[in-house]
Amino acid sequence: MIIEEELDKSILDEIGNFDTLKRIFHRVNLDKKINALFEQANLVSIGRLGYTDHGKIHAKIVARNGLRILRILEKNGIRPNVVKEKIGEREDAYIVVFLGAYFHDIGMALNRKMHELLGVIVASPFIRRILSNFLDEEKTEKMYAMIEECILCHMGEFSPTTLEAGVVEVADGTDITEGRARIPFKLGKEDIHSFSTIAIKRVNILEGEFKPLRIEVEMDCFAGVFQVEEILLRKIKNSGLEKFIELIAKVKEKEEKIVRYL
Repeated sequence: MIIEEELDKSILDEIGNFDTLKRIFHRVNLDKKINALFEQANLVSIGRLGYTDHGKIHAKIVARNGLRILRILEKNGIRPNVVKEKIGEREDAYIVVFLGAYFHDIGMALNRKMHELLGVIVASPFIRRILSNFLDEEKTEKMYAMIEECILCHMGEFSPTTLEAGVVEVADGTDITEGRARIPFKLGKEDIHSFSTIAIKRVNILEGEFKPLRIEVEMDCFAGVFQVEEILLRKIKNSGLEKFIELIAKVKEKEEKIVRYL
């Protein structure tokens, strides 16, 4: 069971000493309008369609994992576009990833179909307002565009042009553990998506052995392979980050077996 307070703590651990990002996190976390849209997104996703979590918990998991992925890549000398293109400083890159990840599924409040495009529209006033409270006008507009690209590209229909958008797409793909399918499964949703997700127990995001980043998926049976191949691997390949990532699946049936994808 995912406890939101523990998830918040892990996000703050990833944020570290970035004070502006810390204030942004607390602000969006307590925003009643944003929280209402997350509730609506899950009403559409789980209540009406029987899909997996697309609400606040999923948003926070993706945000935490995105910050972790960016930190590991940066530690290995891979610079985000915000820094490389002199749009802002290191913290600004983390702000882009955090807000892009946090709002990536907000379009589900309207509809599943093309929800990444809908999300760009729904998130727009929130992103502009948040950034304008902390940044000057020029940086606000540039980072706004980059955050919107993160939302636009997370489903793989559009290819990211920045490291930050690629990070958000991969981070979205890492939330494939059993907890995400718990509610629809209890409500009677029994298909390959729910069975596959329930098979996955943990996703570890680590420094790699042969590449900068290693993603390990732990599952208790081979049903979880569907999620790895159809969701996570597909997002990695579209993200532009494939060259930086090792992807491993560990299957614990009678004995542990390891499937290496990248």
